[in-house]
Amino acid sequence: MKKVLLLYSGGLDSSVLLHLAQQIGMAPHCLGIDYGQKHIRELEKAELFCNAYGIPYQRSDIQLEVHSRLTGDLQSEYKGVSEWYVPSRNLMFISIAASHAENFGIDLIWLGANYDDRLNLFPDCSQEWIVKVNELLKINASYPITVEAPLLGFPKERVQMLANHLGIKEEEVHSGYSE
Repeated sequence: MKKVLLLYSGGLDSSVLLHLAQQIGMAPHCLGIDYGQKHIRELEKAELFCNAYGIPYQRSDIQLEVHSRLTGDLQSEYKGVSEWYVPSRNLMFISIAASHAENFGIDLIWLGANYDDRLNLFPDCSQEWIVKVNELLKINASYPITVEAPLLGFPKERVQMLANHLGIKEEEVHSGYSE
């Protein structure tokens, strides 16, 4: 079975990716990252789900002092991006994920970015960003590691449709963007 390191937050996008990986015969290894987000319930749900189904799960904690609605600040100081934007969040996530992947002999990382993320002004959720990160990861490790964002062409509505098709129950996921 092909292993994939999945950045798994417990939200809808990463839950869809987890189910999709299993459906197509991949062996997911899940990584949750606590960066001080106020919606920590996502990670709690992620860990509970993985433990219940015997899916390898690890959690990595990092300390950030950034302004974003995701970290509890109501005012964002960044121009031209979403109020939910966390500076370099996905770059940090991919760095940590690449370290975990290399440690476990995994050469594929899945990130749950979708089309609406790009439209809603998250610069690290674009195809261009994925391409550039992959260029770096070709020379970053003892072997090439690839990042894919399988939902990047899907708007949130299609992600929800896919979740319904895969049988993902509403109580399995939690989103902090509505908090």
